[in-house]
Amino acid sequence: MLRPSRRLWSALLTVLMALPGISGNAGPLPEPNLSSLFPLGGRSGAQVHVTLRGGHLASARAVWFDSPGLNAEILSFEAKGEEKTGTEPSPESGADRLALRISIDPDVEPGERRLRVVTPGGLSNSLPFWVHREPVQMESESAHELPDGAQALKAYPLAVHGRITRSGEVDDYSFHAPAGTSLRFQVVSSPALDPAITLYERSGGWFDPKATRRIAFNDEDVFYPGSSTEPALSHRFDEGDTYFVRVSSFMGTASPDHAYVLRVVPEQDRGKPAGSAQGPNPAAANWEERSWTRKLATDRMKTLWTRAVPSLASRPEGESDSETGESTPGAKPDPFAPIPVVSLDGGQPPGTEPARITLPTLLTGVIQSPGEIHRVRFSAAVGDRIVLEVETPGKTVPLFNPYLKLVDADGVEVLTNVHSILNSNSEIQKQIHPKTTHAFPRAGEFTLEIRDITATYGDEEMRYRVMVRPQVPHMGKVLDVLNLEAGRAGRLSVITDQEEGFEGAIMLSMEGLPPGVETVTATETEPVTPPAINRGREERYVAQNKKATFVLVASPDAPETPRPVKVRVSARPVVEGLLGPVTPVKELFVMVLPTREANREE
Repeated sequence: MLRPSRRLWSALLTVLMALPGISGNAGPLPEPNLSSLFPLGGRSGAQVHVTLRGGHLASARAVWFDSPGLNAEILSFEAKGEEKTGTEPSPESGADRLALRISIDPDVEPGERRLRVVTPGGLSNSLPFWVHREPVQMESESAHELPDGAQALKAYPLAVHGRITRSGEVDDYSFHAPAGTSLRFQVVSSPALDPAITLYERSGGWFDPKATRRIAFNDEDVFYPGSSTEPALSHRFDEGDTYFVRVSSFMGTASPDHAYVLRVVPEQDRGKPAGSAQGPNPAAANWEERSWTRKLATDRMKTLWTRAVPSLASRPEGESDSETGESTPGAKPDPFAPIPVVSLDGGQPPGTEPARITLPTLLTGVIQSPGEIHRVRFSAAVGDRIVLEVETPGKTVPLFNPYLKLVDADGVEVLTNVHSILNSNSEIQKQIHPKTTHAFPRAGEFTLEIRDITATYGDEEMRYRVMVRPQVPHMGKVLDVLNLEAGRAGRLSVITDQEEGFEGAIMLSMEGLPPGVETVTATETEPVTPPAINRGREERYVAQNKKATFVLVASPDAPETPRPVKVRVSARPVVEGLLGPVTPVKELFVMVLPTREANREE
């Protein structure tokens, strides 16, 4: 089965920008780019010799990591096409190569880090560098395939670093597992590789005493944006014997950039696959509310109001009796109070009256059997504006597809989380969404139904958390789109989501610019787009957004920055003249580079 192109890596907390000095028509040197590194990582407390592959890596002067505890020393450089020995070109000669010695502090936690190279042309793109606790074993340079050539693994736990460089290559490893052993096998890989894991056992017989039989397989063939597609599997070995694990590439593709790390650990020590290094306040800078896996907690309303003007949440709609503590009719509940949790585990037998809730409420449950439906009921007045949010803590889309349907007292459908779009071919496309908004045109009693959209699956991993709450007009996700043109000013476009009817302004600021660099706001002409097709009730499922543009200008005498300078981008909502809290958006790393003309003079 063909799948979407190789997975995209998640965006970092930092976005790097190379900003040229302005001097006539001279432009900066070409920006460096990285295609792969090998090995992909190393053990905490160790030194690792790593080879970086890419382009325009000459005169590299530093390696930059996105978190402390890792340091790199540049050992040597080989330009594209250079060979140390022999005359026949090899796959390795297709890129510049930079040899590094990376030192990892003992207290660096396991997980993904990102590295970039600094050259006179600026900063490169980033590549993942994986830190792990397990001892290291390197793949043998000779072929090691079944039935006779499998490379023996040392005692696990361990991390095997390897590459698939030949078309059709498979890397087989042998290991011994005592009876009753449960092991976890996991692969993390370079962006170029789409890996698969296969387990084999001996099955030799009269006709083929060396035969093997496949007992487990995973290539994580289910793809959904934002979800990890690296393969992993757990297996219990009921008999003590020698077994085999294979790492292979989807469709047999191979190159020097197809690198991987195979972790083999006891099941009880599986831990998390690998996390990304996070800054001191990752939630603020990486806000996400239209994802199936973002966390829905009982402080949701309070968190949302921090992205608006919190004082507007406390506008009185009634008064409370200070002696009895009871609210008079029309009194507004505390908007920052913890949200009550209602568990719907176990399902509801047919004919059972749905549980009654008030807004906001956090619903939790598990779709344990095919066709199981969970229901709750609530009241709404004319003009009430609500939000339905879904989190899938276990299985997620596309394995578990939560379907929400709101019906009135007569059973007539009012709202679902399915967005229908009529495309240019008069075909209807449908997609479920993790967030849906609605304003009630009439009052009444309404029932919310929760189920899997297929009605054919159900198990303990199909867990959900559904938030039913009032709308909070707030500042949503803030994205930056970087557009650079050599020899000219740098342009940074910032897109701000206006969530749940937010109609205020959003103030954007940049702090920490290097000397000689200033920023001004600018306007842009929107590109001409064809007439819109019928996109249905898009406002229920997609946030409205606005775009702002910064132009960063380096004066002709701006001093060169040998290292990246951290620039902070912040946002602040403004509603009815009132200012909301300052929210970190991004950290940019800006460099002022000498022009090509200046480099030639040197």
